[in-house]
Amino acid sequence: MAETHVISALAKKRAEVLGEIKHYEKLLKKSKLNLQSIDHTIHIFDENYDLRTIRAKRVSSERYFKNGEAKTMILDVLRTATELMNTTNVSKCIASKKGIDTDEDFDLERFSKVVLASLTRCESYELIERVGTDGLSISYFVCIV
Repeated sequence: MAETHVISALAKKRAEVLGEIKHYEKLLKKSKLNLQSIDHTIHIFDENYDLRTIRAKRVSSERYFKNGEAKTMILDVLRTATELMNTTNVSKCIASKKGIDTDEDFDLERFSKVVLASLTRCESYELIERVGTDGLSISYFVCIV
């Protein structure tokens, strides 16, 4: 027979996911109505306007850093590092300094991509230097400023 605590936890998770689905369905319905209103308004001004020429704009997700904050934090972490650091270590260090709980619902891979982009920019400005690689994707960095 199934463990009751497992069934209980799964039932709780199912209720949570079902609630998310209902929330996003409601949001989607509202967005579709807004889009329909905008389409009608466009046609009031120009009834021959081809709405298919308007491409969807990518919705930006939550930003982890303010302008310039990532660079500053990267340089601080690398200046105080006692050993060479790879991208993952830099990312974890910065997440910790920002007070982000990496144990919960946190996308470390996405966060690391943002940090890697900033590391690459810092490298192009000759603020840091790539010392080596390990495997295909992990690079080691040292601060040169």
